[in-house]
Amino acid sequence: MSKNTETYHKLITAAAACFAEKGFNATSVREIAIRAGISQGAMYTYFASKDALIAAIVLEEQNSALLAHQQAYQGTHLERLCHQLAACISDVGYPVTHQLWVEIMAESSRNKALQQAFIDSDAVMRQSLASIIKDGIAAGEFRQDLDINATTILLFALIDGLIARKAINSCFSFNRDLPMFSSWIAALLHK
Repeated sequence: MSKNTETYHKLITAAAACFAEKGFNATSVREIAIRAGISQGAMYTYFASKDALIAAIVLEEQNSALLAHQQAYQGTHLERLCHQLAACISDVGYPVTHQLWVEIMAESSRNKALQQAFIDSDAVMRQSLASIIKDGIAAGEFRQDLDINATTILLFALIDGLIARKAINSCFSFNRDLPMFSSWIAALLHK
């Protein structure tokens, strides 16, 4: 089935909302179908299982984040990197909320099929940040001796942790609570 149909996106959105509210295991396929306004049978023509649905949600989040990362940006490599990190933390990405991302991470730690989807998406997303870092190194803006792989792992651990903080504390504000964020990233990357 095509990923660009209205029904596909209704299912993705409904599943994301249900999983965020009740968790992956407590959500039934029936609940997702009802919330999407379609029959259970129709749902199975798009997704064979809940695992397939959550893997599709991870892929949709990845695609929306990559689209945002590919937007033209004026400024330094540090500014671009900090902008991308802040967007990942503040906005997460369609159709994922902060609460759902925490649920996806938790379920991926238990479910081998979802774990691989998460790991694959993580690798793609880290490559996106790695390209900014490589450009910054080439431009002489960042240290030449940076271990890019280790740096992207650290940055995504930071992203995941701050997403979890926002999921747990709705009052958390990236801009208000972390005014020194860009300075900390600069200290990590600069000479």
